[in-house]
Amino acid sequence: MPALRILLLLRGAVSVLFALSKLAPATIPAAMSLNRNGTFSMIDGLLGLAMAFAVSKSPRYKWLFGLVLADALVRLLIGIVAIAAPDIEGRILGSIAFFGAIITACVALGVFGLFFALRGSREAPVDARGGGVPVLVVSACTLVLGVGLLFGFGSVDARRLLIGGVALGIGLCLLVSGFLSKDPRSIR
Repeated sequence: MPALRILLLLRGAVSVLFALSKLAPATIPAAMSLNRNGTFSMIDGLLGLAMAFAVSKSPRYKWLFGLVLADALVRLLIGIVAIAAPDIEGRILGSIAFFGAIITACVALGVFGLFFALRGSREAPVDARGGGVPVLVVSACTLVLGVGLLFGFGSVDARRLLIGGVALGIGLCLLVSGFLSKDPRSIR
């Protein structure tokens, strides 16, 4: 279980550092900000892939594999697109498609994650249940991001603060989970 603990701590620390950079006053142009967001998303997606394989090897967390893998692939894809096309926000059709895909993915992952955590962790045998609380928090944050982007965080500054707040929430949740995982049964 040490690999999962290390990945939780590393992914949490990366998310918190990214959040702090997003919550600080904007000093770079939007295109550079999207590139930075893409780099973070790609790193987070790669760490998520590693985390998916770590949970697949543990009977206690195996029920989370599909959800963690889907989340990692979505983040990786967002990162690749943001890095490959840093000026995507400047093109109307590209911007609509990019943000539409992000909103759809975040809402779907958030709703599915909440449902999966509430239903899946209860149906698993007691000794094969773990990670329910972090999944609830991360799913709720992901849903907030999708809904926030959908309903009115249209300005660059508002999106920056929304993304920073969500990354901070997820990062702190992952850090707490990593610190609690000294005993593998302690991640609720």
